Amino acid sequence: MNLSSDGQPVKLCRSVFVICQKIGLGVVLVGAWMMFNLSSAWAIAPESGAALFESHCAGCHPRGGNIVRRRQTLKLKSLQRDGYDTLETIADLVSQGRNNMPGFEETLTPPQIGTLAQFVLDQANHGWANR
Repeated sequence: MNLSSDGQPVKLCRSVFVICQKIGLGVVLVGAWMMFNLSSAWAIAPESGAALFESHCAGCHPRGGNIVRRRQTLKLKSLQRDGYDTLETIADLVSQGRNNMPGFEETLTPPQIGTLAQFVLDQANHGWANR
């Protein structure tokens, strides 16, 4: 591809090629650095109890209440009165459901049910102050 006797087009092509290589290498290196250093920030975190609650429960239980059966809330006194004041009993209720409440055994995995039950119990113990 030597189009001129002084070799300018060849030098120009090589220069452009070298610059592209360096830029490309730079982009690759920056991308690799970002993936290595920021991968934990971009990783998909396991669903939190709050996220599970918002997705599956908050429609009927806003702030631990109950829009269907007002007396059967997720407040601590109500859970204690109804016998659902332990992690196991709340997890069973989430899994199997009761009365108008559907069970989520087919929708959620056992770890998700445990996470959700722990969230409900924690919120009940703190008066649903953060919701």
